[in-house]
Amino acid sequence: MSDGDDEIRDVLLDYSDHQAVRNVFGAHTGQGSASLRDYVETMRATDGAVALVANDGAAEIYARWDGSGGRYEHLTIWPPWTIGGYDHKDGSGLADFLDDKEKVRPTPHDYTPFADEDALQSLSHRVWP
Repeated sequence: MSDGDDEIRDVLLDYSDHQAVRNVFGAHTGQGSASLRDYVETMRATDGAVALVANDGAAEIYARWDGSGGRYEHLTIWPPWTIGGYDHKDGSGLADFLDDKEKVRPTPHDYTPFADEDALQSLSHRVWP
C-alpha cells in the first residue's frame, strides 16, 4: 500500500460517521461499493481533504471541493500541457461530468495540482474553461 493509500484510509476513517464516506472506504478497501455520488459527496464531507482523480483517454482529471467558495472544481490536464478547468455549483453537476470518465478514485488533496496554489496560479494563463 502506498503513502497515498494510507492517507486516504486515515482520512476516510476520521470521517466515517458519514454514510457516503463509509461507502467509499468499503470500495477503497475492496469490501464494498460506492456510487459516483458517494465519491463526490465524500469530498464535501471531508471538507476537501479527499479529492478525486479520473482518466479521460490520455487526460487526467482532478476534482476537489472548495469549501471557501462553496463549489466543486475540476481541472483536466491533457499531455503535454493543455489544461481545462470548470467550477460546478453542486455535486450533481460534477457527478454528471465524471459519469463517463474512467478509473474515478479518491486521492489525498495534497497529491493533486490543487495542493499548490502557486503552481495553479502559474498555470492560469493555460486554463480554458
